[in-house]
Amino acid sequence: MLIAVTILAVGLLAVAGLQTTAIKGNFQGGSTTRATALAEDQIERLRNRDYADITFASNPFVQTNLEKIYTRETFIETDTPLPDLKRITVTVRWRTDRQHQVVLRTIVANGG
Repeated sequence: MLIAVTILAVGLLAVAGLQTTAIKGNFQGGSTTRATALAEDQIERLRNRDYADITFASNPFVQTNLEKIYTRETFIETDTPLPDLKRITVTVRWRTDRQHQVVLRTIVANGG
């Protein structure tokens, strides 16, 4: 009986360790998904503007404390990689146990 209880206890401790890992993984996945959504939202807002209006007073344009943990940086390059094109780079950063980031890029054409 003592051996059976010992084996059961070891098995339950292993399951508890896996549960902790699963919870951390779910939290990290949710944070990455939310950061990606924040970057996509910024890109879509800019793509819906007229070409001439795709600009900010400061470049890069930085927004801090989005949903308390995220920082979003939007960088616009004009005539890159070719004339009449703008390359938009949106980087969303956040810190949990370490620094994380999601980077999305798109190119917008003048007149298209």
